[in-house]
Amino acid sequence: MKLSFASVAILSACFLHGVGDSPLLAADSSVILLTIDTLRADYVGCYGSPHVKTPSLDGLAADGVLFETAYCQVPLTPPSHASILTGRYPASHGLRDFTSGQYKKGIASFATILKERGYRTAAFVSAFVLDESWGLSEGFDLYYDDFDLEQLQGTNPGNVQRRAEETVDRVLPWLGKAQNPFFLWVHLFDPHHDYNPPPPFDKEYSSNLYAGEVAYADQQIGRLLQALQKAGLYQDSLIIATSDHGESLGEHGENEHGFFLYEAALRIPLIVKLPASYDTSAQRSDTIAQTIDLLPTTLQVLRLRQEEDWGIEGRGLLSHMLGKRKETGFAYAETYYPQTSFGWSALRVLRQGNHKYIEAPRPELYNVAEDPGENSNLYRVNQPLAHQLRSSLLRLEQGFMVPDEAVTDQPDPESVERLSALGYVSVTQPIRAQASKNLPDPKEKIDVFNRILTGLQAAEAGQFRQSNGILEEIAGQNPEIFIVHYSIGQNYLRMGRPDQALERYEMAAQLNPEFTSVHVSRARALSELGRYDEAARLLEDVTEAHPTNLAAKRVLASVYSRQRNLPAAISIYRDILARRTDDMLAMKSLGVILVEQREYEEGLARLDEAIELGLEDAQLRNSQGIALANRGKLEEAIQAYRRALEIKPDFALPRLNLAFSLLQAGKKNEALEEFDKLCQTSPELCRRYRSRFE
Repeated sequence: MKLSFASVAILSACFLHGVGDSPLLAADSSVILLTIDTLRADYVGCYGSPHVKTPSLDGLAADGVLFETAYCQVPLTPPSHASILTGRYPASHGLRDFTSGQYKKGIASFATILKERGYRTAAFVSAFVLDESWGLSEGFDLYYDDFDLEQLQGTNPGNVQRRAEETVDRVLPWLGKAQNPFFLWVHLFDPHHDYNPPPPFDKEYSSNLYAGEVAYADQQIGRLLQALQKAGLYQDSLIIATSDHGESLGEHGENEHGFFLYEAALRIPLIVKLPASYDTSAQRSDTIAQTIDLLPTTLQVLRLRQEEDWGIEGRGLLSHMLGKRKETGFAYAETYYPQTSFGWSALRVLRQGNHKYIEAPRPELYNVAEDPGENSNLYRVNQPLAHQLRSSLLRLEQGFMVPDEAVTDQPDPESVERLSALGYVSVTQPIRAQASKNLPDPKEKIDVFNRILTGLQAAEAGQFRQSNGILEEIAGQNPEIFIVHYSIGQNYLRMGRPDQALERYEMAAQLNPEFTSVHVSRARALSELGRYDEAARLLEDVTEAHPTNLAAKRVLASVYSRQRNLPAAISIYRDILARRTDDMLAMKSLGVILVEQREYEEGLARLDEAIELGLEDAQLRNSQGIALANRGKLEEAIQAYRRALEIKPDFALPRLNLAFSLLQAGKKNEALEEFDKLCQTSPELCRRYRSRFE
């Protein structure tokens, strides 16, 4: 493979900062961005890690510039990537946590800026947390986020992510066909919890599986770098490697990330290899860098003028990389996760020089150069410095804070709830709390938070009774945490106890009436209890107030179907498909109802579309068989029924339909055999139709 153009590659496991005047012409240069999720700086070899070998990143650092201190702006995947792509702080792009919904449409980003300048744009993401529903796909010609969500059973996080090897396998053919100039973003997710590296890394790092995941991700980075070298693109490429956030491995009582703002979760690797025309190999920069600096730095390299209306808040770092300027720099970070999901205080950070201030009900001040573990709080010892940093933090926030009404619609609850499979306690409506100073300090609640996670992990493993045992104890001690009551209700519903589920949903709704997911779940419970009219009224109220709430629409359509109000159900599914043309579940549901309405041609077309998109479902195949049989395609119908029974052997309807189709096809012995099997699983259907087979 030979490409005759220069390339600017940005790999994100460490990241790019400012390049002043570049001899490369923007029209000649392509941009590649790679982000390695959940990678802390001290787990990379070139940062001095004793834990893991990372030869690919180390080699990149040997050819480029390593930033010793780089910070993410929020330790959660969607909002952090939004900051990377837009060069804005979370408050300015509107995506702050899982309650924020999509970031504001129309914001300038890597993809939109470069696309307007003739770039082909493509993204390959490895986890559902970066699904296009968060709004990050704007400006991309291709946004590969194909996850088989309909098969998600809630017990295996692997169902909502893909390994790095599979993602890179998708990238390399695209790269081989790409026409310059292009912008390519590649996201790898493997270091994220849970830690299950593939062989041989599972054995080599059996005592530290997180390190094994990092080593595996580094290996796959090597594949991409080798492809660039083979194509003759490496030397003239700008390669940036960074992460969206780090990972707490028990520090300060936190496992994973998102809850606290200590170094383990905020400090990330950032390595930049400039095109060969720059002599910057094997250099280190001690300026403090932020992920929002990535976009303006790239614009410097491409010699593109930064427009004021793009709203970029980061700074270009080219002059630092070229050794022309020395500035200490600063970094801001935040987490509103404790506040919006639990009613505890938000946390914000300002790092200047060696000191780091954490704004909290019990403020913290650390000299991270002397105390990298942040074990000695200097707040009371050095009040003047603490107050100075706090004032700087507040002034910074005044420059980018936006009113609540400027934030986008709430995220789809159906999407957000799937994040629980990745270890997040996530909700769709934030708790409207008073000022953070009146809320509990997250430091006081870390044990409660960890117990909630333990309870939810038990539920994800299908251990609903064990989960409720843990959560009931928490609810008794912390009755104000609505998400606990809601989660107990979810467990009861999965256990087939809708009456008890409804009781807990009512408690959660009283604590957070704006939490639309609880109203959707209430409707599910009411429907299971046969109270269809109440369920429909509740869901009609939700969908009227929140027209984009996909989960509510799906459940309402299901309730309408049970009420035999099929035209109303059809209307909802058509509306969903008008907004989401590749929604497999809506295609299947619409197809099933249309077949039931004897609209076989359109019904079959919808079912076939769902199958082509990768959905396999016994009900789908049964309806497909019915449509085929009624269109005179008997042999194809027989195959559809057989496929339904492969998926669900005890499903009585396709067994009965198969027996009738075989009988109609003149295969009486096979028909009798299938009918005998039906009689073993459904005596009622056996009695009703026995005379047809005698």
